Amino acid sequence: MPQPLVADAQPASADENVQALVLRLSLPAAGPGGEYDNFFVGIWHPTRRVIVDWQGSGPVPVAAVHGHNWMLVSAVSPFHESGGLVHAAPDRSCGVAFRGYVCDPALHSYSPGDSLLRYWTGAAGEHNGVFSAAVIGEQGTTLTLVTDVLGFAPLYYRHFCGALIFSTNPRLLAATGDTPDLLAWRCLLEGGFIASERTLSSGICRVPAGKSLRASGDSIRLESWLALEDLPRGDRKLDEAGIAEVERSFQQAMDRCLGLQNLQALLPLSSGHDSRRMLAALVQRGSPFHALTARVFHKGRDLDARYAAEMARDFGVQHTIVEPADARQFAIQDKVRRLLTDAESGMHSWVPGLMRGLPASGTMVFDGIAGDILGNPGFRIPQLYRSPASDIEIILDVSVPNAFGHLLSPDSWPTAAQVREDLRSYLQTLPQRINLAEFAFILLRQRRATAPWSQQLLPPGHVPVCPFLDLDYIRLLLSFVPQDKHATILQRRCLAEFWPQFYRYPGTRDIPPDSVRRSARVDDEENLACLRALRAEIDSAGARQELSVLLSTYGRIAQRGSRLSRHVALRTGWQFQPLMELVARQVTRRDCWQRIA
Repeated sequence: MPQPLVADAQPASADENVQALVLRLSLPAAGPGGEYDNFFVGIWHPTRRVIVDWQGSGPVPVAAVHGHNWMLVSAVSPFHESGGLVHAAPDRSCGVAFRGYVCDPALHSYSPGDSLLRYWTGAAGEHNGVFSAAVIGEQGTTLTLVTDVLGFAPLYYRHFCGALIFSTNPRLLAATGDTPDLLAWRCLLEGGFIASERTLSSGICRVPAGKSLRASGDSIRLESWLALEDLPRGDRKLDEAGIAEVERSFQQAMDRCLGLQNLQALLPLSSGHDSRRMLAALVQRGSPFHALTARVFHKGRDLDARYAAEMARDFGVQHTIVEPADARQFAIQDKVRRLLTDAESGMHSWVPGLMRGLPASGTMVFDGIAGDILGNPGFRIPQLYRSPASDIEIILDVSVPNAFGHLLSPDSWPTAAQVREDLRSYLQTLPQRINLAEFAFILLRQRRATAPWSQQLLPPGHVPVCPFLDLDYIRLLLSFVPQDKHATILQRRCLAEFWPQFYRYPGTRDIPPDSVRRSARVDDEENLACLRALRAEIDSAGARQELSVLLSTYGRIAQRGSRLSRHVALRTGWQFQPLMELVARQVTRRDCWQRIA
């Protein structure tokens, strides 16, 4: 049996135990192949002693530190002496859990614990990096939760038994009596992302972008360490000098990332422009690195692996291609994706396959996220960028199309209009100016749907680094007029002007006419395998009724038809799969936190 983690160095008296908050923490199961995200989880109580009887999950190694009224637990890296993501002062007067990196000074998940404690217990001002941090300070009397300026590194929290519990993954905060947040469910179904700081469970929230949540005594408050309002307004005209400045700023961001110590550089290489810009920077520096490509199919065409292999060969780059799984294995990868992202994103089912190709060493994994979006605003709608009020209406129309209304029971679900109003409320908290739509795309689709590929799916020992999210680069790119960036397409322009030898390759942005589509039957088999796996999970949990009650009469008929007919399953799968993912998540979740006394 696991031993309780008692937050005191001395044996407790019977009277002290009566006053203690005694809990059990059961870490959830790993994926079907032992997959686990690089998590940390913790608890802090403002006044009471905390005793936690914690149980690991199978072979997943775990590190823990604790004080009188707090505890921090994390996964352990197989490649670093520092091991886990949690650290405490020798006298346990303070502690820190940290995942990600900052650039000044250069620190990452596996930097020495004393350096991380020194930085975070004295942290003030701005933090240039992508990270989640939980800081216990002032002899355990304060807790601070903080995330990066655009909130790409996730950090979640909730109230529990008078304490705050927090984690990099919401599934590690599950507790008895949790109910689904159907407003978040409906938003995810309609738009492909969860709005604002909601999660799929009521009562569990995400720390907002650029914020610190500070708790002490009975006080909990959110503070901005860098307010979105203080970022540029998007009113600078983009000219030739500006384009050159963009390239210089990106190169400086790459240098900052490469300044992280004791990590090997790894580039997930696609044929996209953001990936090629990072490739050019690494090749130009002569930096040792390895490139890794998953063979995926864009609209049925194999482009990434084909042109990544050509670039790697031509520039002498060590390169590995991870071949696609068959339909059965793809469904297993899809389950891993659902598990480790807690079903918050429907993207990236190919990523668990890519992770099998990671080297057996600690790496910094270059994530090109936000490169295209900052250089060419994400909502490519001609009517945008006229006024904040009109932009909000356009974003709402695109994001909440009411595509699921006919399938869902009106007795169980919030309406599309309610989702629209909730999303409107969030959009109205963003800077109300000409680049509002840029903030919206980054903070909704990029942060909540795209970012999990590296933030949630990378295993322990590896650190995602995001040069396009460098603070100076963000400031510069947001300063330019959005319409100018649309007209220029900065990623393409910088490649063509400064790196023509890399720009000349075709890819997903320039699909060559000789590219051949793979058989649609392969896609069909993958989709059907995922649907069958979801049905099996729901059925084995005895939860058909839980799914049925969420459906309208039409939805129930269509669902029965999809079980009986391959044709109906393929036609309706794009709608039923995300809904079934949410139901499967709900009925297979296991409580992590329980109160014992």
